[in-house]
Amino acid sequence: MSESKSLFNTILYWAAKAQDVVLVFLMSFISILVFGQVVLRYVFKAPLMGIEELLLFPTTWAYLIGAIKASADKNQIVARVLEVFMRKQKSVYLVRAIAAALSGVVLIWLSYWGYDYLKYALRVQKESPTLFIPMIWSESLVFVSMACMTFYTIVEFFGHVRDFIRTPQDVLTQMEVEEEVY
Repeated sequence: MSESKSLFNTILYWAAKAQDVVLVFLMSFISILVFGQVVLRYVFKAPLMGIEELLLFPTTWAYLIGAIKASADKNQIVARVLEVFMRKQKSVYLVRAIAAALSGVVLIWLSYWGYDYLKYALRVQKESPTLFIPMIWSESLVFVSMACMTFYTIVEFFGHVRDFIRTPQDVLTQMEVEEEVY
C-alpha cells in the first residue's frame, strides 16, 4: 500500500515539476514575442503581422496549464464562508469534501463538453488566419486541462474524506482553539 502511495506521490511530484518548467518556458516565450513586437513596431516602425496570432497559442497553454497547476496545488480561488461558522474540524472536512465532490461533478461535465469540442476541432481542422497554424494545438488543451483538473479535484476529494474519517469528533477548529486560549 505504501509503495503504491509513494509511487503515486512521486508521479504527482514530477507532474508538478513538468508543469512548472512548461509554465516558465511559456511565460518566457510570451515575453520575448511581446518584446519583439514592441521593438519592431515602435523602434523599427515595421510591425510583423502574425505575432498577435502566434501569441494565442502559448497564452492559451499558459492559462490552462496554470489552471491545472492551481488545481494540483489546491491554490484555486475558494470562498470558505461556511467554515467560519463551524466549531468542529470534522465538520470543516465534511464541507470541503462536499465542495470537492460538487466541483468534481462540474469538472466531469466540462470534460465531457471539452471532449465534444475536441471531436469537433479534429473534424473541422481549423487553421489560424494569417500563419495557418492548426488550431487543434490550442483547442485540444481545453479537454486535456479539464480532464487534469477533474483528476486533481478527485484526489482532493479523497484527501478531504480521509481527513474527515481520521479526525476525532471532539477536535475544534483552529479559530475555536485560539478563542479558548485567550
